[in-house]
Amino acid sequence: MTDQDERFRQEVLEAFNAGLRNIYSEVDKVDVLVSINSFSFHFTNDISPRPSPESEEIQQQLCVLWSMFLETAKILEEGHPFQEKLLSLLLWTKEFDSLHRSIHCTETVACAWDLYRFGESLQATWEEVINTGTTSQQCNLASFSAKVLSAGICRDEISLTALRYLREALETDEEAKTIALLPAAAVWIDDSRHMLLAFSVQNRFYGEQFKVHLATPGELARRANISQRGFSLKRWLFWRERLKKTQS
Repeated sequence: MTDQDERFRQEVLEAFNAGLRNIYSEVDKVDVLVSINSFSFHFTNDISPRPSPESEEIQQQLCVLWSMFLETAKILEEGHPFQEKLLSLLLWTKEFDSLHRSIHCTETVACAWDLYRFGESLQATWEEVINTGTTSQQCNLASFSAKVLSAGICRDEISLTALRYLREALETDEEAKTIALLPAAAVWIDDSRHMLLAFSVQNRFYGEQFKVHLATPGELARRANISQRGFSLKRWLFWRERLKKTQS
């Protein structure tokens, strides 16, 4: 990785973030998606011998790319058609990258996407949004995250992210916290209920390679005799009932 490469990525990200602060029309949103597509193509279409996905050079490029996707997801309104376009662009990036690597016979065809750490980047963005984000940013990101989860991308990391958020929003006895997080919790449940219910019926849990403390039931859930880490049907029903009560 050269200093010139680093400057290029820094300039791209700074210009992109500046553009996000000035989105006023549908044309502006199209321009944002075009910018993401251009950088995605730049990354996936590099025909030079590519380093390991875990190399610093690749991770720096991915850091910029995932930042573009996730910062955009925070500002595209929940339910807006451009959210679907953003998801389609993420799926295109995944499929085109896989195709490119298979054609050029790289050594990491099978495992590269797992090493690209999109799920980890999404988790980190959620940490930021929970602590400092607005309600609209939380709802927008929840809607996009639910779409990504339904598409089957980084399912372990994103389902754990959903579990952690619902724990913070619905399993705490801190009323102010619940009120602040409730709108996005409703989006998570409404937009990905089929996936969350399936995980609950399957009693989906997480091994030691994941941040298992995030899956531990919160105080109110434990009072309701829910002790299993991860998803369970009992926990799902608790969320539904708690959401109904807090919204009434």
